[in-house]
Amino acid sequence: MLVGGFTLFRLFMMGRTGLGDSESYYWTWSRHMDLSYFDHPPMVAWLIRLSTAIGGDTAFWTRFPSAVLFVAICWMMYKTSMALFRDEETAFWALLIFNLSPLFSFGALQMVPDIPAVFFWMLFIYLAIRILDEDRPLLWYPAGAVIGAGLLSKYMLLPLIPSTLAMLWWHKEYRKHLLQPHIYLGGFVGLLIFSPVLIWNYLHDFPSFRFHVVERNQEEHFNLQHMGEFLGGQALYMSPLAWFGFLYVVWRIGNALFNDGDKRFVTVFWMSAPSMAFFYFIGLWSKDSEPHWAAFGYLMPIIAWGAFYVRNKLAWRKYTFSALGVSGLMIGLVYVHSFWPILPIKPKYDIINELYGWDAVGKAIDGEMLKLPEQPAKFVMAHHWVMCSQIEFSTQHRHKVFCENKKTDEFDFFPESVPPVGGNFVFVADNRFDEPLDVFYLFDRAEKAGEVEIFRGGQAVRHFQLYRGYGYRGQK
Repeated sequence: MLVGGFTLFRLFMMGRTGLGDSESYYWTWSRHMDLSYFDHPPMVAWLIRLSTAIGGDTAFWTRFPSAVLFVAICWMMYKTSMALFRDEETAFWALLIFNLSPLFSFGALQMVPDIPAVFFWMLFIYLAIRILDEDRPLLWYPAGAVIGAGLLSKYMLLPLIPSTLAMLWWHKEYRKHLLQPHIYLGGFVGLLIFSPVLIWNYLHDFPSFRFHVVERNQEEHFNLQHMGEFLGGQALYMSPLAWFGFLYVVWRIGNALFNDGDKRFVTVFWMSAPSMAFFYFIGLWSKDSEPHWAAFGYLMPIIAWGAFYVRNKLAWRKYTFSALGVSGLMIGLVYVHSFWPILPIKPKYDIINELYGWDAVGKAIDGEMLKLPEQPAKFVMAHHWVMCSQIEFSTQHRHKVFCENKKTDEFDFFPESVPPVGGNFVFVADNRFDEPLDVFYLFDRAEKAGEVEIFRGGQAVRHFQLYRGYGYRGQK
């Protein structure tokens, strides 16, 4: 009933706004099916393509795989809780805490790479528990396949591999798995499943790997601003009381395993603390890090919180109820604000605004394109992948869209990535990316076209400017 209620609510909400910027980007990928993509592995695009092939290119069907996967994630969280603690009440509280965590609650309404990645993360942990508790080394083969599928979703599953190896080495009774071939052959199975990403990177000179490992980390270092932004993001995404609670739970997990010798916490510790330490290190160090990167590290502490609560309700009740109350209030306020703006956030910083306005912009683009001559060619342009992706979705394949800029993004890997020289085009800017077209491109002449103003709650929150350009000559 708990999972069903949350799922019905999410299905009700999914089609009531436009796509977020990242979602429209992944939808655009799905129009160009490939072995992998520049920013992420291919799973998110494959799932979107499957779903929209069934229901159409709408916001609801773009997001529909997320609803299905979230039910599967909840099922795996239940099964993992039961495998560890053999207690349905623990599983119930784990699911309640999970669904009332703002990060996971809002994530469930989006189709992003993290959703399938979380499912495979939990499935791998469940299989690892079965392997250790039931001494079933042959399960390393499906476990390896799950890691491969997880890495097809997001590279963030990589920490599970050293965490698993360290767990097996640390505990003597499990070291035998390191002396048997099954874990290594299972890893080979995972590598085969992950091979589309390797092949795509090989064919394109490894751009995705260079971007994530080298290019975005060349000038990174620790500083107080990085730390403040990351830690503040953790408190906001997980809700403040819950975040402090999770940090305490991680400490209690380590204490239960290493001081009390409670073997139920072997996988709980090794599949949470090392991963969380890794994600926190990256988050505190990298200026490009996002608060949601640490989400995977909280999954097992959520289950542990349920177990600690059930074992000692008197000590845990007030804090648990307070944390859930604050989380529920935050979630409710954001949902209300999504339709009726009530939070005092400046429009420039209100990410909800990215969900609105693109349908009107798409219609405006259609009108401006009719004013351009058909010959020699005509197309739509913007200077950032956010704009280009939203234009693609809002115009639904009616026009060719090019995203010509000097930074690498997935648009550079599409079959048609360079605008035809001499063509005429509509250029779109907004209040976030507001530079006019003459800042970026060479052309014969240009003129301002239509403007689109988007209002929410009686307040102007977005402004779009359209230009008509003639005789495109290339980038400056």
